[in-house]
Amino acid sequence: MLLGIALVGSTIGAIPATPPVSHPPVMAGPADLFEDVSHRAGLVFHHQFCHQRIANILLSNGSGGAILDYDQDGWMDAYLVNWGPLKGVTSPQDGSQREPNRLFRNRGNGTFEDVTHKAGVTGAGYSSAATAGDYDNDGHTDLYVVNIGRNQLFRNRGDGTFEEVTDRAGVGDMGTGIGAAFLDADRDGRLDLFVANYLTFDPSTVSEQNPGAYPGPLAYPGEANHLYRNRGDGTFEDVTRAAGLYAPGHRAMSVSVFDCDWDGDVDIYVSNDDTPNALWLNDGKGHFRDAAIDLGVAFNSIGEAPGSMNASIGDCNGDGLPDLFITRLGYGSLYLRNPKGFYEDRMWASGLGRLTQNYVGWGGVFIDMDNDGDLDIFSANGDAFTIEGTLSLLLKNDGQARFTDAVSEGGAFFRQKINGRGSAVLDFDNDGRQDLLVTVLANRAFLIRNRSRTGHHWLKLALEGSRSNRDGYGALVTITAQGRAWKSEALCPSGFLMQGDKRLHFGLGDCREVDRIDILWPSGKTQNLRDVEADRILKIREP
Repeated sequence: MLLGIALVGSTIGAIPATPPVSHPPVMAGPADLFEDVSHRAGLVFHHQFCHQRIANILLSNGSGGAILDYDQDGWMDAYLVNWGPLKGVTSPQDGSQREPNRLFRNRGNGTFEDVTHKAGVTGAGYSSAATAGDYDNDGHTDLYVVNIGRNQLFRNRGDGTFEEVTDRAGVGDMGTGIGAAFLDADRDGRLDLFVANYLTFDPSTVSEQNPGAYPGPLAYPGEANHLYRNRGDGTFEDVTRAAGLYAPGHRAMSVSVFDCDWDGDVDIYVSNDDTPNALWLNDGKGHFRDAAIDLGVAFNSIGEAPGSMNASIGDCNGDGLPDLFITRLGYGSLYLRNPKGFYEDRMWASGLGRLTQNYVGWGGVFIDMDNDGDLDIFSANGDAFTIEGTLSLLLKNDGQARFTDAVSEGGAFFRQKINGRGSAVLDFDNDGRQDLLVTVLANRAFLIRNRSRTGHHWLKLALEGSRSNRDGYGALVTITAQGRAWKSEALCPSGFLMQGDKRLHFGLGDCREVDRIDILWPSGKTQNLRDVEADRILKIREP
């Protein structure tokens, strides 16, 4: 067994990999809501594939990264991870050297510079995802890179460079990593780490049902996820079993952490591949039980457990309760929470079933594309079996969780066929309009700038904990303006392969001022602000 892969032979064809050909820039029309600014901004990243086709299940997944402000200058930077060759997975005839992961520093003028080598975060191995958080509460955002094989923790020194502290910290998880998230599981003011693992791949396994095709996830043993508790001295301990989280039969595709029942402690939702999804409820002391079946979020609307990729968290019908949008290989789900604490899958009643049924959704995210105060949806779609592209989706919310196709409003990018995988919401130019970063299998990433001209107002909150964890993850925020209330949670915004902009964003429509901001910090401390002017990024420190 090596790197979570049973290397007992290979049926992968000895076909040399094709040299990479990147999608050209997509030229936006004058009325397009979104425009591709990747090349103009200098954020040029090509996913290293090392094969000519999708020859096995690991090659279908792609890679992602994380949005973070690593230098604390108020501008969101981007870290994207890469694959490289891997024995038993990529083409044996591919002689490529691994391309590095890439850290792009936001200059604050609409452009980025590649500071990977200077920062010391080139990474190693076959990387899937990344997550960011200040695990040592020193005011500098650290990076955790998820690999197939040994994961890596990079501590931010605060001088523009990072040091790898994986072994010292004890978080070099050796599974088939596919995702991770920082959370304060026990509310001690320190960020713990949840690592999502996929399956133990054996390249000699063949499909009995469909000869010639690669086998599906149930042909391989699942792998346990891991929860690492932060001791507060720079080290972590594996508390998976003690926390009640040991589930070796699962096959995770992503992890989303949020306070499901808004009782003040963080819960964990794991999207699984051909295995029922898990919703791990926290008892407030860092002990969990799986309540997914009881609460209605384990299966889709017809009782199946098809491959789930991602869960995006947000209140999409304005009732003050957290909902979940799930992307799948098959019909996704829109789980709306009711006041009794149960979820109902409204995928078809919302219109999403009809709109998404012809696509395989990977990275799906809530985004308020026009700052009207309602959460819309972007879905990065792709093919699981070929490297040919398909279309992405932009879906507009009427405020009651009923969605319509907004692709024509979105513009030229949505007519570009790509094999999309990870997606993250960010505001890279700090103009109050939410942008997108999308990773693509075997091709370049897309930085998609939002050009909304509605004139709607907005407010963005950058929280900083003092007694709570420094990132403020787990803080519950309610804002009211002109008789309307929005409720949201500061969380580690992880999804399929990607982590987005952690700052809380509120579209305010016509409201020029917020009457009140109420914050319940993870420490239990409450904070109130009144008469806050809109159209600004407000940094709030826990008192």
